[in-house]
Amino acid sequence: MKHIAIVGVGRVGSALAYTLAFQKWVGKLTLVDIKPEIAEMTKEEIHHGLAFHGLDLEIDAFASASEIGNPDLVVVSAGTARTPGMSRRDLASKNASIIRDVVSGARAANSSAKFFVITNPVDAMSTLAEQISGRKNVVGTGTCLETARFKTILARELGVSIADIEGFVGGEHGEACVPLWSTVQVKGISLEHYLETTGKKMDRKKCDDYIKNVSMKVIEATGGTRWGPAGAFLEIIKGLLLHTGAVLPFSTSTEIPGVEVPVHVTVPGKIGFEKELDLWNHLFTDEKERIIEAGKAIYQTYLRASGK
Repeated sequence: MKHIAIVGVGRVGSALAYTLAFQKWVGKLTLVDIKPEIAEMTKEEIHHGLAFHGLDLEIDAFASASEIGNPDLVVVSAGTARTPGMSRRDLASKNASIIRDVVSGARAANSSAKFFVITNPVDAMSTLAEQISGRKNVVGTGTCLETARFKTILARELGVSIADIEGFVGGEHGEACVPLWSTVQVKGISLEHYLETTGKKMDRKKCDDYIKNVSMKVIEATGGTRWGPAGAFLEIIKGLLLHTGAVLPFSTSTEIPGVEVPVHVTVPGKIGFEKELDLWNHLFTDEKERIIEAGKAIYQTYLRASGK
């Protein structure tokens, strides 16, 4: 049974906590929020949600990451959220101080703590968290959400079950995301072969636009994303803690030509804090070039966030 700590239980953090509470392999949740009543009342709400299902789950609630005791994973979701018209990159300076406090506090109490970073701009924040921790013990969400959106629009456009779709997005979570068309398969065959044999058409620009713009439409209509992140991030957490070996889109530190420090950028690969393999050699040349450019953009955001 696994112990997961979630630091920051706002929209995404609370939705993720509720989703995790129903997983049989989760034995304990620790909820942390700078506003202690939020963590405590989120704890109460989760217990209420579990009650009719006859599920018992140990849940702690604290106001500081330094109070977390021996978690298998610390999920960092604390931070200022985007508002309509705002780029994720605009949050870098504000959220950098939060990342420093959370990682330093959790590390002080748990020297071997491992981190899964959600806070935006997530690639720069994951890079910063790894620099603070001093070890390769950080994974970021990367383009997990873009990939979920990619699969959604592909299934709709092709008129097939989403279970029939395989495909990933790489690069940056946000403006420099890279739809990896080379990875798309439909019912186990390449997209090009599927289109040729079925006579169907694919509007790639429509798919690209959906991936990049739908999150802001969600924010404008509902105030923020919740359930997409909760469902998508669950798979990364499961992969990290249960060692599923799944190939997923998530970020780990990667050396980028012309960049002084390794930065978090997404190349889909086998889940783990240090990827055993990834899909780099299977990507199109232009996809690789765009991922490298994304890495350079992430580095610039990291520099602003870190004050260097």
